[in-house]
Amino acid sequence: MWPYLAAWADHSRSVTTLALHQHCPEIQLTNEEREFWNDVVRSARRRGELDLVESWYTAAGRLITLARLAEDDASTVIALAGDPDAPGWQVIGQYPDGRTARQEVPSPAPAGVLRPDASRFDRPEPAPAVPLQELIRDVIEACDAGVVSEVLLAVTEHGYGAGPMVRLQELMEAAAQFGRALETVQGRQAAARLAALGRQIGILTREVREVAEDLGATVAVLPPHRTPRPRIRTRPAPDTTPPATPPGFPPLVPHR
Repeated sequence: MWPYLAAWADHSRSVTTLALHQHCPEIQLTNEEREFWNDVVRSARRRGELDLVESWYTAAGRLITLARLAEDDASTVIALAGDPDAPGWQVIGQYPDGRTARQEVPSPAPAGVLRPDASRFDRPEPAPAVPLQELIRDVIEACDAGVVSEVLLAVTEHGYGAGPMVRLQELMEAAAQFGRALETVQGRQAAARLAALGRQIGILTREVREVAEDLGATVAVLPPHRTPRPRIRTRPAPDTTPPATPPGFPPLVPHR
């Protein structure tokens, strides 16, 4: 039963989107108006005064982007067709606000997924992992190099119970795949940077593992002069203030 429910949950958003957006309105913009707003957007982009708000694909596979144009304390929403960072984009509409723009421009199609076999409703059980903060405490409280070596080896471990550094590299690789899947100029640039970071983390992971093995081979311990600081908890001073008098009773008068 659960696999069917998970499949329904994965596709329910797509069905809802298609049901709510069946009509695709016509674009009302002349060639002269389009060229004018194209020039305005180019100038604003060069000045850094064009803020991208959101984007989606239409049912025909066309990329639509809403951008906010700031002009003299007024805000104008521009609808662009195509990748804003690639040649060939054009303005398809100009609107006073985002709500009006969403009602006028072509409706969004359901967004895609990075991996067709992945589902947020049917996730595999995560592998057990030791919190990084706990590993840091293990190093701080260690007395011999073997303990620190084991901690460093744990953060660089591969396989089912992979360590944080390996998981971080996997995260960079997955994010790079997502950037490439966007099929935009900025997405490809971000993917290249993330892939480079993933490779650097991989190199760093191997180096940390080598250092961990070398440190463990020293069988060294901390010298005895590094004694722990005594922890003495100071007790609060006794309270000499007399207790408050309950209402309705006369104040206490000390006897002479």
